[in-house]
Amino acid sequence: MQLIIFTGSPSLKKYFTGIEKSRSWSLEILPHEDLRIKMKNTGSAELYLLDYASLDDEAKQKNLNFILRKSNTASGIIDRKNEIIDPAGILMRGSDYISLSLLKDGIKPDRLNKSIEYHEIRTEKNISRADSEAAAGKPDSGSKPNYIIPEGGWRGVKSGHEYTFLMLFTEISIPAELKKKSGSGHLNKLKQIFQAVIDRETAPHDGRIWIWNEYGGLVLFPFDGESVDAVIPAVKLLLNRVLISVEDFHLHSAINLRAAMHLGTTTYKTRGKTGTIISDSINSIFHLGTKFTPLDDLDITEEVYNLLPERIKELFCETGIFEDRNIFRLRHFEISG
Repeated sequence: MQLIIFTGSPSLKKYFTGIEKSRSWSLEILPHEDLRIKMKNTGSAELYLLDYASLDDEAKQKNLNFILRKSNTASGIIDRKNEIIDPAGILMRGSDYISLSLLKDGIKPDRLNKSIEYHEIRTEKNISRADSEAAAGKPDSGSKPNYIIPEGGWRGVKSGHEYTFLMLFTEISIPAELKKKSGSGHLNKLKQIFQAVIDRETAPHDGRIWIWNEYGGLVLFPFDGESVDAVIPAVKLLLNRVLISVEDFHLHSAINLRAAMHLGTTTYKTRGKTGTIISDSINSIFHLGTKFTPLDDLDITEEVYNLLPERIKELFCETGIFEDRNIFRLRHFEISG
């Protein structure tokens, strides 16, 4: 059987001398850039391991989510710096987890065999569950959302537990010329003002800023299973750009900003202690906001749109598909007269 390790650190090989000496296993070390190509060809190896510590911050989340989505392939994450806060989340999604202590003891063939067995058991259970549901005439999990609703809103949210949130990504764009002309103090002031505006506009709808980087971040609204009314402050944010620019930023021209909303589930961690969170939903909202939504627009995913009241749905129009989701964009309104 073949083991492929994706890493940017050739020295990692020293922990796998037992595999190199094995008659039943062969070892191949590849750069992590080859991960997607190799794993698309599922017959390349019996087991794939990703060296998490050798990736930069952006590549960590991207590659981690990619490998965890490949549920038909036996895989594992090597966490030699113990950076991952929620190893159980990896195991629950079908991948093995190799910590620093396990690595130091040296990885032997028996450990890899257990990884393969774990994957096979998980796969058999998933097939069995799907067959049982089909026989009973039950819809699969994709046909009905499995919301995890905290009782009492934020009062019921506990760190380390999974919940469904309405998520708002938003950021302002500072022109390059303004960045050059302005000192760091002035730029920091703009960041603080924008954060205060977001706090003010979202708090009445039980929104709380969770992650904030540079000129924007992510706001969470605990989901009650029915209402996505928190879309309203996002709409107002876009429509009131000119007013906000004058009253809050004291500028003579409208600020440029973008916003995106998604309904998804994630493990909640106390703000400032989020660390690395494994969540397709978090990935989706950041990708939508940074890679698809233009400046001065608001996009929402179909999960949000489908729950809107009809009168609010009329404010949006379908704008395309992004990462296999239908996306709806706030209409542009012109005032005539």
